[in-house]
Amino acid sequence: MTSACHRSGFWLATTAMLLLVAGGSWAVEPAAVVGEEDPLVPAAAPKPAATTDQPGQADLNAAIDAKLEINELDDFGRVIDLCKRAIDKGLDADSKKFAEDLYTGTLIDRAAMLVSAIFDADEPDPQWRKIRSFAMRDLNEVVARDPGFGSAHLMIARLEALPGGSRERAATAATKAIELLGDDRLQQAQAKLVLAGLEDDADKQRELFDAAVELSPRDVEVRRARGLFHYQQDEFEKARADLGVAVEEDGDDESLHEALGMACMMSDHMDEARTEFGRALEIDPESSGALLQRARVNAIQGKNDDAFADIDRVIGIQPDDPRDVLMQQQARLLRARIKQQAGESDKALVDVEAVLEQDEENAAALEIKGLIAAERENYPEAIRAFRKLVQLNRDDPVVLSQLGMLYLAAKQPREAIRRFTKALEIDADNFPSRRGRSDAEISIGDHAAAVADLEKAHVLKPDDTGILNNLAWLLATSPDDGIRNADRAIELATKACEGTDWKEGHIISTLAAGHAEKGDFEKAKEYSRKAVEAGESSDEVKEQLRGELASYEAGKPWRERQEMAEAGDSSPGKGETKQEKSTGDATPAAPPRRPFDE
Repeated sequence: MTSACHRSGFWLATTAMLLLVAGGSWAVEPAAVVGEEDPLVPAAAPKPAATTDQPGQADLNAAIDAKLEINELDDFGRVIDLCKRAIDKGLDADSKKFAEDLYTGTLIDRAAMLVSAIFDADEPDPQWRKIRSFAMRDLNEVVARDPGFGSAHLMIARLEALPGGSRERAATAATKAIELLGDDRLQQAQAKLVLAGLEDDADKQRELFDAAVELSPRDVEVRRARGLFHYQQDEFEKARADLGVAVEEDGDDESLHEALGMACMMSDHMDEARTEFGRALEIDPESSGALLQRARVNAIQGKNDDAFADIDRVIGIQPDDPRDVLMQQQARLLRARIKQQAGESDKALVDVEAVLEQDEENAAALEIKGLIAAERENYPEAIRAFRKLVQLNRDDPVVLSQLGMLYLAAKQPREAIRRFTKALEIDADNFPSRRGRSDAEISIGDHAAAVADLEKAHVLKPDDTGILNNLAWLLATSPDDGIRNADRAIELATKACEGTDWKEGHIISTLAAGHAEKGDFEKAKEYSRKAVEAGESSDEVKEQLRGELASYEAGKPWRERQEMAEAGDSSPGKGETKQEKSTGDATPAAPPRRPFDE
């Protein structure tokens, strides 16, 4: 960055060399104005002094010498001290002005070095907060001496925008910098970036990022910043475009290649993503992030052996910081997911348990553990894992809904209803919770509540065949007279049959039940026979379909209410279901079959 503070330092050093050549006199020609935004840079060199015999002149000359020889941070302090001493001892007006400018310019140069140590370091300095306080001390003195220095305000804005700083002061300083920076388009863009980072409204952020890119379209950090913003907004193609420009400008930045690879992966440019992760690894072969993301690309493309090779490399890296440990945990969990999907749950659990041993509250590990337990129908273990997840994500309706589904699978419908209800209190439009709660309500015979939830679920997903089928079934078969509605049951069941190409026997049987409720037993028998002929894999379902047909042949509609007891209750049985029917002697007893499409 070529800031005004750097230019002022260069001007002061050049003037000092001319003074030394002149033997300490002020015999120099007027200098050109460096920039309108920099009021600390004199419009011309000092006028010749009346005499060189000034008490502070020796210290001023020493300050100039020290300025020319600055190599490290401590050297700035010597220049500042000599300038103070020269001014205190006494200088004529022109020399005093020069000393004050040298003093202020040195403050700015020191602050700029400190700011660079924070923002330009490859790795964050653990002492960055202390570095910031030193820089702020210098910058506050600069703006107190002359508030018209735009670059100083920009540095203040950047420092205050860091964690622990004052957002209000950062915004004020960035706005002031924009007013003062004039035609310096790069620094104007940097100030816009600061304001964008402070903004909570995504539309306003977008405007500020766009303005920054318009001011400095090829700057790496400007393009990186807008690219990451687009990525966070799930605008992956736009992120890919911005990060691509940044990589063109700085192809040696490993983090840029990794970020571009992520944007490519999320926008489904998998080959390009793998290429970018590979380029990042050419720069840093032990980049755990690039290795992990390339492993994900390979897993998505079914190249599991390549994915495992990258995962092994991640796990084998000697961790230098917490980020490496996190990457290793994520690598193990990626391998666990691949193994789980391949049916190798025992091997998957080895990685999951290794992660939980390091972090017993790792949400992803708990989720995989719960899912594996559910696949094995070990519902108590699955519920324990997901209850821990809920404790970590109490306001997450998705996790609450998943826990509800596990309770329902474990034949604990009332516990399931509690979890679904909590999820719906957080998000009334959460479809899985609406659907899940209606299933649980059906299983305990609460048809009125089930119909209410199914109606709301139907609004959310009008074409969902499971919702159409279950709602139609209740409207056709509920023992509650106030719920049944033959015409609507037929309408919904017909749509469900069409949505499943008339191939699902249990859905065709719902249409039969609707016609039976209307009193049209000829159509009821017709569709019921089609349901039986369609075939079902479950013997229990086949048995019920035949029972329904027998009922219609006897001229009786089908009535059904399930009453599942909570697992562990004594009535009607531990996790068993009592089924109420009023279909006459022709209908044999059969286990419940709704909902069918789980």
